[in-house]
Amino acid sequence: MGDTESLEALGQALAAAGWRAVPRYDEIPVRLRVFHPTLPVVGETVNVTSERTGPWFRSSTGRPLARCDDLPRAVAAIDQLLGRFLPAREPITEGALTR
Repeated sequence: MGDTESLEALGQALAAAGWRAVPRYDEIPVRLRVFHPTLPVVGETVNVTSERTGPWFRSSTGRPLARCDDLPRAVAAIDQLLGRFLPAREPITEGALTR
């Protein structure tokens, strides 16, 4: 799976969890802008990097989020990063995504 396909899959998983994901595939490297619909001014930009263990999703600060084949963990990492900026709510957990 290429970078664009990995980001597309992440975008779909994030949308299912209530996040908005806007692809930036015309940029190099390709990116995915993620934010919550109720707070579009706060977000994260995710790209894909190649590591020894395979492709990883990385935040705009370079923080590794999850391997590209672990979408539940990637969604949970985004939720952890951005969820704190939202009004009080129950955070998304990895287990909630697999139910």
